[in-house]
Amino acid sequence: MPESDSTKELELYSRDGHVTSVRSPIRIQILRLLRDEEDVTFSEIQEATGLSKSTVSSYLNTLDDAGLIVRVPDPSDARRKIYRLSATYLGQIDPATYAAPSEYRELIRQTYTNYDRIDYKEMLPHIFRVALAESGIRIDPVLKRGGNILGEAVAPYVVSDSLEKTLENIQEFWEHYGFGEVKVVSTAPLVLDVYKCYECMTLPKGISGGCIISKGILSSLFSAFFHCPVVVKEVVCMTDGSDFCRFEIKPKML
Repeated sequence: MPESDSTKELELYSRDGHVTSVRSPIRIQILRLLRDEEDVTFSEIQEATGLSKSTVSSYLNTLDDAGLIVRVPDPSDARRKIYRLSATYLGQIDPATYAAPSEYRELIRQTYTNYDRIDYKEMLPHIFRVALAESGIRIDPVLKRGGNILGEAVAPYVVSDSLEKTLENIQEFWEHYGFGEVKVVSTAPLVLDVYKCYECMTLPKGISGGCIISKGILSSLFSAFFHCPVVVKEVVCMTDGSDFCRFEIKPKML
């Protein structure tokens, strides 16, 4: 699967200890569709790409040969196949690099006067993330997985039998470890606001990705509570100029 054009966006996938890079816009489009929808039919891929059957088949065969996707029988129709992602998405490299504003470097210089509870040691992960973004490297899936690991580790202590108690524990957990102040906007739908969000309040305005680690933590915690996968969507972020970050959480079974 030759991917030699360095002027195009590149995505990285891992499987069985091997990393594969993908630059083809169509292959990236197909892989993103599989990441978002999980199980996708041939006709859905053809509709999304607007390509002929033979061309779609060629792309799918290439991705299959590379070990990035698998074909399995469709439970609703054994004559059809559905396609799934079989590799782990690691991140992307974009030649169109991000440039942090000069104000951000001034913020780093004056951290001790801007944020009483944050020091340079705590800011290092944020600085590294900005440095990667300035190099065109985004590792959002890795950051989210880090949040997942933390959420899975503390879930036995944070998740309760009732939603009310679970939310109370999450608020205490966020505040105790300096992650921010969690406010419950509503429980149906489940919406949380985080003020003084540590993850992004020291990131420059306009940087993409937002609170990736927080999404990972919340995903693991509420998956444990609902006993099913959940979708955590950040609809408002302090990096966009808001005073808080807002998360919508929805079980996939609903």
